[in-house]
Amino acid sequence: MTSSMEKLVRIMKWNAELGILSGIIHSKYEDMYKGACSHFHRHTGTRILFTRDSGYHSCGWWKNPDYERCYHLSLSFRDPLTLNSRPYDKKLAAQWTRAFFGYDEVLTWCEPPFSPEGKAVGVHHYRLFCDPAWKPIKPRGEVYNTEFTEKGFKSFSEIHGQKDTQNESS
Repeated sequence: MTSSMEKLVRIMKWNAELGILSGIIHSKYEDMYKGACSHFHRHTGTRILFTRDSGYHSCGWWKNPDYERCYHLSLSFRDPLTLNSRPYDKKLAAQWTRAFFGYDEVLTWCEPPFSPEGKAVGVHHYRLFCDPAWKPIKPRGEVYNTEFTEKGFKSFSEIHGQKDTQNESS
């Protein structure tokens, strides 16, 4: 871990504490927050986004309330000179996750790219789930487990229904 990496991690962790990203509401505030939480570390060629996210359960994405909030680290890698995408760097990703999460890295959940855009740049997502006071936790059960779900909970699709793509062209 270089001193420039350590300095960047301190700054990005501080910036993350300045807001919360819901992932549902797209607003000027959230765009500004994401901008403050994004950085490119040229020396290692790492594109980093580190945010506090909340709303995974309350918006209806996931049924288990233990998955409501998390610290979210997204990493992708570029050639430092050309800025062209390069393959996922497992060793460098481990250095970044250790720097951001410390001993709590063992509690993180890693997701590989899912969307076509994410796959194109090889972005991986690391989530450290937290309790309401933002203390790291290991969630009980799976995201769709309803054992801890409150009465009356409705999923996103139950609230908003399935998207009708046939009538969107009008």
